[in-house]
Amino acid sequence: MATDLDQFEGAADPDAVEDRSDSVDARLEDALERVAHGATVSVPAILLQRGLTLAFTAVLTNAFAASTYGAFALARRLQRFLLRLTMGFRSGLSRFLPNAESDAERDALTTFASLLLVGVATAFGGALFAAAPLVTELADESGQFESFLRIFAVGLPAGVWLFTVTEILRGIEAVGPLNLTMRIGFPTAQLLAGAVATYAFHDLALAAAGVLLAMGSVGVVAALWLARSRGFRPRIRGADAGRLRRKYLRFTLPLFVGGFATTTQRLGFYPLIAVFLSSVAGGVFAVGVLLGTVVRLPLMGINQFIPPVAAALNEEDHREALKRLYHVTSRLVLVGVTALSIPVVVYRETVMGLFGPAYVEYAALVPGFVLAQYAACAAGSVGILLTMTDHQRALLVVNVGITAFLAVTAIPLTTRFGLPGLVVSYVLMLTVNNGLEVAVLYYLEGLQPFTRLHAKPLVAAVPLALVALGVRVAVPGLLAAFVGTAAGLAAYAKALQILGFTRVERRLGATLAERYREVLSNSWESRFG
Repeated sequence: MATDLDQFEGAADPDAVEDRSDSVDARLEDALERVAHGATVSVPAILLQRGLTLAFTAVLTNAFAASTYGAFALARRLQRFLLRLTMGFRSGLSRFLPNAESDAERDALTTFASLLLVGVATAFGGALFAAAPLVTELADESGQFESFLRIFAVGLPAGVWLFTVTEILRGIEAVGPLNLTMRIGFPTAQLLAGAVATYAFHDLALAAAGVLLAMGSVGVVAALWLARSRGFRPRIRGADAGRLRRKYLRFTLPLFVGGFATTTQRLGFYPLIAVFLSSVAGGVFAVGVLLGTVVRLPLMGINQFIPPVAAALNEEDHREALKRLYHVTSRLVLVGVTALSIPVVVYRETVMGLFGPAYVEYAALVPGFVLAQYAACAAGSVGILLTMTDHQRALLVVNVGITAFLAVTAIPLTTRFGLPGLVVSYVLMLTVNNGLEVAVLYYLEGLQPFTRLHAKPLVAAVPLALVALGVRVAVPGLLAAFVGTAAGLAAYAKALQILGFTRVERRLGATLAERYREVLSNSWESRFG
């Protein structure tokens, strides 16, 4: 559809408007295909990753007491707090690698970023190791909790290294290696480490060490692949090394500082649990967040490669293509998130039962975790678009404000209502945060995610919910979850088909189908031709 500016220019030069429209459509289709291809390949891998992570968690929760697993989960989340802070320096890789002018510039950027990230992680890990006794005392936990903290503190650089390497893979749009590394390699190694530590040694501390060993080992393997297949080499010096370092720091320093706010939003609930609640509450909250992230799967798929694509469109000033890319991707995310949310809520007791009987009594909290993630996903890749359009300082201001709001609301809600109050704070945080980010992005860039077409998945959700609830009433036990989910999703797909797909969506589907048909055909001919 043409913009108002297109219509004005068309009065003078229709051919110019048509050429411009064709150019926008071509850029949009290219951007959509790159993002959708990354999502199509990544979503099965992410789904496998979530399944492996759920299996890892279920192994631990069923083998150890709720309080013991809670101490493990709380210690790991406190380490993850520092890991996410460190990751504030990571986004520059997705921002600058797609536009690197040479291999030398690419190598200098990745070398500096890697040294910066691992160096900060080492400093944070040392601080956590030294502070472990004090944190244990403040949390009123046992010596076992202190041991967990120190193990995770020592392993913090290994975790940061893995995430640094995967960000390099994302920046160069290496779809397959990224998924093999982050979605298959690490969660598989983590599950194996957890199973051996649990069933062979019944030692949760050994499981913690195994997780960190898995992260470091998989990161090293991925780095070796980058060196061998893509020619990456360490590069500390060079004519432009100083300029590149300054550029990288100018971009990422506000993100690092803002990370204190965003990390407090995402993981600040665990210090509250440590101070005001119990280790059992920490385990329940960790399981609830894990279930919520299953709902987040479609957004995670889209987000795999939207950073470099959006950065390139922004760098080349293709505003209309970027705007339409946001509309389409946010709508696709909403379709997927709606499909996943309803079955998790309807069959929440069955889902929580996977983690052991002690967790079933907290099933009433599951809708809160799902609602929080639904609110976070409904706006699409808003935070990434703010960053890739170079508004990281505005994002910093937004996140500082949201963190202040969280501090004012979360503490009284937690002290007054306990774990349910903390879940309400979680819902408020994600809802208000994403709403404010959408408002800021629209003010600064004129970009917003929603169109009238976003109502279609909401309408199609009605038959999905009715079918799932009906099967829950008619069919007993675990079978209801399988049958109801399958039948509900079939009703959802049929409703979407009746409501209709847009021309852009149909063309995207046809393009991807043709692409994979050619891949399969070539693969078949190479093997049997």
